[in-house]
Amino acid sequence: MNSDSRIHRFAGNPWLAAFLAVLELLLGFVLLSFPYLLGASAVWVAGFVLVVMGVLHLVHVFTRSENRGWSFLSFVLFVVLGVAMLLQPVASMNLLTLVIGIALLTGGVLRLITAFAMRRKAGSTWRFFNAVISLILGAMVVWSWPASSMWLIGTIIAVEMIFSGWALLFLALTQQDA
Repeated sequence: MNSDSRIHRFAGNPWLAAFLAVLELLLGFVLLSFPYLLGASAVWVAGFVLVVMGVLHLVHVFTRSENRGWSFLSFVLFVVLGVAMLLQPVASMNLLTLVIGIALLTGGVLRLITAFAMRRKAGSTWRFFNAVISLILGAMVVWSWPASSMWLIGTIIAVEMIFSGWALLFLALTQQDA
């Protein structure tokens, strides 16, 4: 049996998928209890990844003949941002939270404009609803900033894990070849 068929059997096993889904769900709910720790950890990991990306861009400076200037500039930018995130995870989390809040507000305004521009078309009510939700979430984040930094990033990651676990669980339950 080659490795491709073993991987397919592993991925196609509904019992294993259901087990992993329940594990992801439980982990998501546990992590939802520690949003600050999860958020700070995520920022620290992101800082480490940026440093590694910077080093890879430095390798491009010496191994590729084209775009050396851009690769060097990318190296400096990634390493500076990564080191800053590693040394100042709380400040980085604060800044990232503010950016998320502003992005939610901006997206909400653009969705609202779209909803009004397409108000006579199918789905415009849902566009309007989506815009209102984005505006409310953005306002909650920005108005409670910087205190919202203590929970937002970790909560987003944990909720994503919970919904991903639910999706995987329902996918496993619908597989026919059990």
